Amino acid sequence: MTEIPLDKKANIRIIRKLRQDGLLSEVAFDAARSLLRPTSVWLAWARRMLLFFGSALVLAGVVFFFAYNWTEMGRFLKFVLIEVGIVACIIAASLRGFLRLSGKVLLLSASVLVGVLLAVYGQIYQTGADAFELFIGWAVLIFGWVLVSEFAALWMVWIILLNTGAILYWEQVGHPSHSIPYGLFCLAIASFNSIALALYEVGTYSGLKWLSGRWFRSILLAGILVALSIPTLHVIWDLGGIERATLFAACGWGVAAVCGYACYRFKLHDMIPIALIVSNVCLILLVLIAKGLFRDTRGNGAGLFLLFSLIVLAVVSGAVFLLRNTAAKMAKGKKKVIDE
Repeated sequence: MTEIPLDKKANIRIIRKLRQDGLLSEVAFDAARSLLRPTSVWLAWARRMLLFFGSALVLAGVVFFFAYNWTEMGRFLKFVLIEVGIVACIIAASLRGFLRLSGKVLLLSASVLVGVLLAVYGQIYQTGADAFELFIGWAVLIFGWVLVSEFAALWMVWIILLNTGAILYWEQVGHPSHSIPYGLFCLAIASFNSIALALYEVGTYSGLKWLSGRWFRSILLAGILVALSIPTLHVIWDLGGIERATLFAACGWGVAAVCGYACYRFKLHDMIPIALIVSNVCLILLVLIAKGLFRDTRGNGAGLFLLFSLIVLAVVSGAVFLLRNTAAKMAKGKKKVIDE
């Protein structure tokens, strides 16, 4: 049995289309919009945002409290305050329930306070440990909470901790000893974030509601592109003095850009990752053009800068045109699927 348009479930896009076509009056449109998005939805959104911002401000206040009163506070008082805060957050999260948003935020707060505890411990006892050990240890200690939380924000904090720990390890150990080429390190960071992104897509496809936020996908993709863009820019500026690992990482950037665009354009249909990829390609392209233009600026530097500004406008305009055209085609494709 073929579904007719009136049998479809109403959504805000259909209502707006009817309003644009003149089939709904302004009064009818406002009434329909209030039914599709009632006030309770906006109140729930406002409560969630206030909960997030309030928790972030409280945690920032805790950090600044220790920083400001560090010299006046005794060793015992420092540890007691932080540990009491961690225990209080865990007990409150257990009472509220780990599946409720308030419980998840309390668990996130406890995880952040663990990092504060490690930092205070290192300052008091002057352990001499490298900075990367703090972040890696922090990630290890909160891993159990991350597993049971079903909270995308806490998973993102954990991934950021591992990325930060890996970067600091390379700066403090790998780079000084020349044991890890930075091209290989960038590939490792990009590979880790790619695995996290692949697991996110699998989880989303499996119907995990706590992974429904698209911001998670965008941050992971940005991490992949940034990690691979650095060796790519190095290849552009110093093609003759690069290592094989750096060249391989630059090739990885091309593969990631092409595969990412194809995936989110034709399979997953998400414009935000496409915009990130196109913006990153524009950056690499402009650096490549600048390398060719400003190789020798003797006598005509002002003219070259003017020409480059025009090229920037042309590249950005082309990117905007491509994104608008892609968005229109994707919307048309979704409409065709709905009509069928």
